[in-house]
Amino acid sequence: MANKSSKKGEDKNQLSLFDIATEGNSTLIERSKDDLSQSSLTNSLLNTQADKNNLEIIEDSVLFLPETYESIVKKIGRDNAELANFVIPVTQFEKEIIQILADISTAGYLVFLYGVSGVGKSTFTGSLKFQKYIPVQKIVSIDATTLDRNTDQPKLKLLLETIRLESESFFKDHDEQASNDKLCIVIEYLENLEDEDQNKVIAFFRDLNQFLRKYGVLIIWPVTERSYLEKMQNYAKSFSSTIFHDRTPSIDFTGPSIDDYPTIAKKTIMFFNGGKSCYEFQLNDDELEKLKQDYLKKPKEKHLIRDYLRDVKKLWQRRTNYLAKVVSNIPKPMEVWFIFSYPHAEGVVAGFAKKTPDIPNEMWNADYRSLNAYINDNNQRKATWNSERLTFALTSTMLTTKIMYLPTNALISCIASYGRDANLKINKDELLDKDKFNIPEAWFNKYAAKKALKSTPLYLQILELQTSANPTSLGKPKFTAGKRKSGKVVEGLKNATKAFEKFNERISAKNSQRISDNSLNKSLCLALKDLLEEYDNISLDSEQFHPYLNNIKPDILIEMEEKIICVEMCYTNDNTPGYLADYVLKKLNTYMTQLQSKFGIDPALKN
Repeated sequence: MANKSSKKGEDKNQLSLFDIATEGNSTLIERSKDDLSQSSLTNSLLNTQADKNNLEIIEDSVLFLPETYESIVKKIGRDNAELANFVIPVTQFEKEIIQILADISTAGYLVFLYGVSGVGKSTFTGSLKFQKYIPVQKIVSIDATTLDRNTDQPKLKLLLETIRLESESFFKDHDEQASNDKLCIVIEYLENLEDEDQNKVIAFFRDLNQFLRKYGVLIIWPVTERSYLEKMQNYAKSFSSTIFHDRTPSIDFTGPSIDDYPTIAKKTIMFFNGGKSCYEFQLNDDELEKLKQDYLKKPKEKHLIRDYLRDVKKLWQRRTNYLAKVVSNIPKPMEVWFIFSYPHAEGVVAGFAKKTPDIPNEMWNADYRSLNAYINDNNQRKATWNSERLTFALTSTMLTTKIMYLPTNALISCIASYGRDANLKINKDELLDKDKFNIPEAWFNKYAAKKALKSTPLYLQILELQTSANPTSLGKPKFTAGKRKSGKVVEGLKNATKAFEKFNERISAKNSQRISDNSLNKSLCLALKDLLEEYDNISLDSEQFHPYLNNIKPDILIEMEEKIICVEMCYTNDNTPGYLADYVLKKLNTYMTQLQSKFGIDPALKN
């Protein structure tokens, strides 16, 4: 709980809660959670809660991070335009390709793309088509390893024939003179010709030279050894130097800038893992930057994006192994939900929480970067929160943090209708008094309060956890996305403002007018209990000690079969982002300190 002195507000317009209870956000999304029946591990094998927790790591937190272009193609296909969404343009080398393409008219060119294995040559060539500023209409990749698989014909003869057929097919539908209608052919997996008969190699380059004099095609030939490059250049030059572009006969490709490595890793993780950020895999900016700095110390030929991504995955694997050990000692994983209810809290909360309606159980998860910005601006917070500790506190399997808003009218209606049961030390006449709390009479109806509460993020998240853990249970939650509508909803919030400010004032009072926030917490808890009474595997209590963190007493404690939810209500009237960040970090530090003390967790998460 937190509170801060409020300003008095005047608003005497009244609206029935029934008029606003069913108003919600503009988009409603229904989702059915995939259950664990698809796993080879059935529930009968999960003998302990630790087993279930470890399975949760396997099911929900497996990082897919492709290290090779072949892995990318296998996952999304070769011609997927989404490749441009995570590939960082390598502009230095793109410019060289653009210059060659600009000089292609009726005759084409061969360019060797030299670079050591793992530097990113295949990803580079595969992405050219999807960069709109590069004048390539089509890229054809020819896998040389498949050309002579089912025939006795020479590989080089088949290669030339494939190039010819692809070119003829392309120019049937495209203007050879058009500046943007260029064909690019990439010869893959033929990085040397050492196994080919020398006479056939010579004949191949002779015929290729003749072909390129007739067709305006760019042929890119990746190679990994300098000596092989020079040999093939000499073969080609024995007929004509015009087979090569005069200024760029070959490109020494060194891959993306090492400064871009962390960005590439983050974008690749997000693209291939359903929009999850690196932070949700216990990886943070400092670690990715440190890994980059380690690479800067290596010789330039060792600057390979493939190796960097491989090391990122190793880092995650070490972290996951550590988490598995920690989770095995935890009776139940835990979530901490911070709830803010002041008017217009939704807009402030939006800056600190994820809104992913397509992944409901990740809705309202605390955003690492938003909170970390407030840590970096404060030396005291820096001393408390290093990157590893914050990542662990926000999105580890044993602890997940959410930041939500509870509409002010929903909170006030719960207090009004359940306050007497919660031993609220304010009588109904005072709550109705227009000069004091000014709560509408209709808001004292429990049915109306539950109806308002039923459309809030707080209730919907509880219901999502219940239905996802128990696929056969009743009901599917509907998730809202986007800001709430104007009109009756806004008017309802306006009506609740005076009461909220008055409660804030009474909680903060230093005299006999002071009330405890315990009764407010209990009112909300009782309303939730009534809404969830059909679920006998959910228990709710207010102001009760945590089952295994003895010094923690959440405002509302929710226990389910699979996890524990600690609801922390913040009754402040301070609507600044800085206050929200400070409150969350201070309260979260208490939880982390208790976890570290109880289970010996290393803040740096090292083995």
